[in-house]
Amino acid sequence: MKKNGASKKHLLFLLYSSVFLGPFGGSTVLPLIPPLKEFFNADISFIVASITIYMIPFAFFQLFSGALSDIYGRKRIILFGLFTFSLASLLCASSTNIGAFLGARALQGLGSAFIAPIIMATLGDVFPYKERGRVMGGYGASTQAGIALGPLVGGFFAIIDWRLVFLTLFLFSGLLGSVYLFYFDASKGDGELKDVLRKISGVFRNKELLLLCMIGLLVFFGNIAAMTFLADTLTIAVSEDKIGILLSTVGFIGIVTAPIAGYLTDFIGRRKTLLIGLSIMLGAFLIFMQVNTYMAFFIPVLIMGIGGATAFTSLNTMVVECVPESRGTASSIYNSFRFLGYGLSPVATLPVYLVYGLNGIILLCICLVLTNILISTFLRYRLEDVIKE
Repeated sequence: MKKNGASKKHLLFLLYSSVFLGPFGGSTVLPLIPPLKEFFNADISFIVASITIYMIPFAFFQLFSGALSDIYGRKRIILFGLFTFSLASLLCASSTNIGAFLGARALQGLGSAFIAPIIMATLGDVFPYKERGRVMGGYGASTQAGIALGPLVGGFFAIIDWRLVFLTLFLFSGLLGSVYLFYFDASKGDGELKDVLRKISGVFRNKELLLLCMIGLLVFFGNIAAMTFLADTLTIAVSEDKIGILLSTVGFIGIVTAPIAGYLTDFIGRRKTLLIGLSIMLGAFLIFMQVNTYMAFFIPVLIMGIGGATAFTSLNTMVVECVPESRGTASSIYNSFRFLGYGLSPVATLPVYLVYGLNGIILLCICLVLTNILISTFLRYRLEDVIKE
């Protein structure tokens, strides 16, 4: 792969655009619920299920996508992901019944699972130790941009025709795949298909990675619980559009915070930056306990977004460094754990909310952050002394 400065900048633009695609494609469906319900003449439960059906293959196949990229090379796996996502988006746009639409959404999730963790591993491959925090900051900002802009773009296109959302995704992902075909040059990988389970089991034996996976799972678990039940609590006082504005601030503040956290990761170290992020999140949840009005909630939500972006930037950087020989496998397992936390959180924390309300959820989040701070003290993170490149 080319190493000069100009080519690295072009490569970063390509990689960040690909990272943006997954969360953007996943979140654009949120404002499409009314037109999809009307077009397919389907119950809202089927339309909402399109989000879950996207997430299940997205989370599950990430367990294997990184190991496959270690064996067959990053380029082949990324191309598979982008062109699968492109085809699935076209199928979504051309669906004439709800069953076909849900099947196409599942295929979209499958394609997305072969993109994001491979991009993370590629950043670890290409950029040296002293630059990884900064490039991971860009990775985080791209993810947050997709989450924040997806509903806005989807809402704009929904006014015209909901199919435009999926046609745009079809063209965008297809274009990215075409650029990778001619521009992207990565190592071919080594091994055979039978080595996938061996690589996965080998990475699972790395205690450092398992600790990072657990922290990532718990951060997402707590944040999603707080956002989900904050939204439900506010429904009796404010309209849905105002709730959407409040929740979207997490994504927008992450776009700004992640690059700063990246520089901090390189400057003061990975684990210190992680602890700073977790401490900021702890402060956010403590403030949550003191406020009870719509405008006041913007303060802890913004602080939580800053803390989450800071923590994830340092976590992402450590993940691609703790098992260098199986970087793709490590990245995909870590992402699977994170999105497991995302998927489990609303269901697992619902009993707490029903009994103790939002304050019970926030107390649970405080306990989760304190648990993560404790886990972080067990991170030896010898990488800062040993794996400087």
